[in-house]
Amino acid sequence: IFCGSHSGCCSRDLVLYTGKLMLLTLLSALHGLEGGKDKGKWPLVASKFAEAGYASLRFNFRGCGRGGEKSEGKFEDTTLSARIRDYKSSLNFLQSLKWIDVDRIGVIGSSLGGMVAISGRDERVKTIVTMSSPYKVPRYGEPRIPEKRGDYYILPSGRRFKEDFYEDIRGYDLLEDVKEAPPLLIIHGTSDEIVPPEHAQTLYDHAGKPKRVEMIKGADHAFSESRHLEKALQISIDWFERYL
Repeated sequence: IFCGSHSGCCSRDLVLYTGKLMLLTLLSALHGLEGGKDKGKWPLVASKFAEAGYASLRFNFRGCGRGGEKSEGKFEDTTLSARIRDYKSSLNFLQSLKWIDVDRIGVIGSSLGGMVAISGRDERVKTIVTMSSPYKVPRYGEPRIPEKRGDYYILPSGRRFKEDFYEDIRGYDLLEDVKEAPPLLIIHGTSDEIVPPEHAQTLYDHAGKPKRVEMIKGADHAFSESRHLEKALQISIDWFERYL
């Protein structure tokens, strides 16, 4: 685990590549709203980057994970600001490791994790890859917003969060923040059923240079088909090799 003064403690995995001992270039992996470090794509992300010579840190944001791997806190208290604090704590943890080259840290963020990487601007991060990331979340009354019951919004999974999530995120402007992003690769599936593909183009249009947008034909929000994920990861590794 690693702990932050405001974020509590987060469960994490640090994956190394099997090579000679040296200062390691590092990938930090940020999961989405209901994701987790061991769910979906993330174990394969760590494995593929290890094969390419990168160490990787993946962790559960507060309130995420299961059993002994669950991070402290409650999912219902999720906000973008809270996740940015967890993200900053993870970078502080990495900075404490003497075998990590702190001048060569890159980040992959999926969905909300991409928003964390962009709005959690940090000079220690030298490049960012987003996957399926929005530039905004729907407001109450717009399509795709979760059902509200009393003081909570209910996700299709049954998990819930508070109005604080929306109040907090309104304080961020992704289209301004992305102007200050380091070299940025934006990956999105053309069949994303949660975040419309035009979000990727909007982020790209507002980002500074260098930047690239890559639309993966047929890929869904989670990149659940292996052929789509493999392609996205190879593009990401090539990007890291260029900018780290």
